[in-house]
Amino acid sequence: MTIAELGCGAGNSVFPLLVSNKNPDLQLRAYDYSSHAVKLVQNNELYISPPAGTIHAAVWDLTSPDGLPAGLEPESVDILILVFVFSALHPDEWGRAIANIHRMLKPGGLVVMRDYGRHDLTQLRFKAGRLLDENFYIRGDKTRVLFLATDELALLFTGSKALPSQITDRTTEEVEDNSNQPSRVTSPEPPSLSREAFSAPQAPSQSVDILPIIAPGSSSEENSGIHANLLKPLVNCPPHPLFASEQLGVDRRLLVNRKRQLKMYRVWMQGKFRKLASSSS
Repeated sequence: MTIAELGCGAGNSVFPLLVSNKNPDLQLRAYDYSSHAVKLVQNNELYISPPAGTIHAAVWDLTSPDGLPAGLEPESVDILILVFVFSALHPDEWGRAIANIHRMLKPGGLVVMRDYGRHDLTQLRFKAGRLLDENFYIRGDKTRVLFLATDELALLFTGSKALPSQITDRTTEEVEDNSNQPSRVTSPEPPSLSREAFSAPQAPSQSVDILPIIAPGSSSEENSGIHANLLKPLVNCPPHPLFASEQLGVDRRLLVNRKRQLKMYRVWMQGKFRKLASSSS
């Protein structure tokens, strides 16, 4: 079994996997564009002395036109983890990224991903001068962030828009009362949406009075505004269909401050996409 994380950062996904792993044959691979991030992973005690299995970290750019990372054979990865990766890419880089992901995965291999969603609080707080393109911004540290919609994720991986029946939507409400102690109320979660790979454990439901909630937009509004690059074949990418969508969801967290009469949304997209055997390169 080989699991790879692209955009590994300091190893927030690979190290928990390494700690819980009991399989001596597991191979973990961690790649990041930043040499500083890779050094942080390589200097971790778990990297130096893994309890079971093996781990390898290296600098590599997902949008590289020069092929896969050194030592990684095509179609050798079983599971690929992408956490806040596509939001950091320029839309013109999407085709190359999808092509590299497709090339490294085995037929039937799985992509699990989580990223920033449209209408997230962070997006609403950006000033106009930070806008680079539609829903695409530059932060103060010069890094970029794109806020995605579910249809955009579906188009990236499958070449088709998502059907409403394929999209799950979970909302967790966090209420801050006058004692400054937050409470949580969670809407029923659709059984098809797994939290195992994507989300922290959910707090127990409890009944509290909260402010009236108005979502930032209807589902039709949320799935509009598809980037122009996705309305035509992606450049530097094999033709779709390349993946099948297994899960596609919106994970919202509504932050309610009753004392200040404020309501704020955090919004994340998450999905699972399986490489089609017929699309094997």
